[in-house]
Amino acid sequence: MDNTQFPQYPEPEEEKQPFVILDDDLAEWALKRIKEAEDEHTRLIALADKEQEKLDERRKYFDYQLERDTGFLKAALADYMRRVPCKSTKTQDSYQLLSGKLVRRKAGVEYEANAEALAKWLNENGREDLVKVTVAPRWGDLKKLLTGDTESGAVTIASTGEVVEGVKAVENPEKFSIKFN
Repeated sequence: MDNTQFPQYPEPEEEKQPFVILDDDLAEWALKRIKEAEDEHTRLIALADKEQEKLDERRKYFDYQLERDTGFLKAALADYMRRVPCKSTKTQDSYQLLSGKLVRRKAGVEYEANAEALAKWLNENGREDLVKVTVAPRWGDLKKLLTGDTESGAVTIASTGEVVEGVKAVENPEKFSIKFN
């Protein structure tokens, strides 16, 4: 191998000037290009959504086929399990076979709670020990009183100059958007 040869790099191209909009005609052209791209994006998303609907329908059909092809066998296995001695725990019965395990979960109670109504009932019945209380600042009200320095991050209450702990001032960058007619 010859170490005296170095890879050949292409000559640097002329530096391209950045694209700059200099007048209303070019600005209009740019808006039209953006609108065309957004319209094409919308069209393609609608097309993808239609295709997804078709795929969802096929999936439902495959689920139906599986149930149709295996439902009878599952019911027969459940019936068989009722006739053989099973290993039993508080929550389930099971029966081991070579290719898998049959499991029948015993019926139980599930609870669906309305948190607001339940908390009210617990408070009314002297069971505050079972109520979780969450303390949170009223951010919208507090924010109206604040002033901040993005360089230091310090935040104070504007009327008093009192430093507020737990809040940091950060610069919110300028955003540019386009609204089409």
